[in-house]
Amino acid sequence: MDIEKLFAELHNLPSVPKVAQDLILQFDNPATSLESVARNIERDPVIAAKVLRLANSARFRGAREATSIEDAAMRLGFNTLRTLVLASAMTGAFKAPPGFDLKGFWLNSFRAASVARVLAKQGGKDADAAFTCGMMHGIGELLIQTGAPEYAAHLHGQAGTAHAAQETLQLGFGYPEVGAELAKRWNLPKLIQTAIGYQARPSLAPDDRSYAFIVAQAVAIGDALAVHGGPTAQARENIEGPLFDGVDLEKLFAALPAVLEADKAFEALLV
Repeated sequence: MDIEKLFAELHNLPSVPKVAQDLILQFDNPATSLESVARNIERDPVIAAKVLRLANSARFRGAREATSIEDAAMRLGFNTLRTLVLASAMTGAFKAPPGFDLKGFWLNSFRAASVARVLAKQGGKDADAAFTCGMMHGIGELLIQTGAPEYAAHLHGQAGTAHAAQETLQLGFGYPEVGAELAKRWNLPKLIQTAIGYQARPSLAPDDRSYAFIVAQAVAIGDALAVHGGPTAQARENIEGPLFDGVDLEKLFAALPAVLEADKAFEALLV
C-alpha cells in the first residue's frame, strides 16, 4: 500500500470546518481585531459554545458571567482563543473507529502541544506554530486507524518513533508521512507539513528543522509525563540522549507544572 492508495480508500476525508479555517487565518493576520474574530466564532455553534464555557470556567470567570461571544473573546484574549479554536477544529474533524480511545488520543496530543509551546518559547521560535504542530503531530495515526484497519490492529499500542518505524516497515510509510500528506491536502503551511512529516527523523528535515525537532522532543517528553504521572523527577531522568542536545531540561521541567495546570481548562473541552 502507498499513501495515494490509502487516501483513495478514505471515502470521507476528514476536513476542518470552513469557519475554523477562516479563524486560524484570522489569528495569523496582525490586523485582525477581537471583534471580527468574535463575529466569525458566532458562525460555528460548537466552537461558540466551547468559547463561552471556557470564558465562564473557574480559571477565567470574572465578576459577571460572559453572555456573548464578544464578551468571552475579550476575556480570553487572542492566544487563548487561538488555542481553543485549533483544538476544537482538530478534535471535531475526526471520528474514531470502535475500540480506539479518541479522547485519550487528543489528550496526549494536547499535552505534546503544550510541551512544544514551552520548548519553542525557550528556543526563540514561534510558540503558536509549535503548538499547532504538536497538536497535529498524530493525525496520520487516525487516518491509518480508519484507512488501514488490517495494519492498525497489529500496530495498536505502540507509540513514538518506534511506532512510526514499524508502520513504515509494514506499510511503506508511517503516520508522520500520512499526517504530512493530510496537512498538505488541507493547505496548511509548509512549516507544519515538515514538522509532522519529519518528527521521527528530524535531522533529515529540509530547510528549517527546528519544528520537527520540537515535535520529536515534545512527544518524547509527553510520553515520559504520561508514564510517570507528570513532570516528576523520574520523568526528568527518563529524558536523555542527543535528541535533547541544546535543550535546558531543568528550566523546561521547572516551567511545565504551571503550564500543564493552566491547560487543564482546555482539556475538559476537547471531546
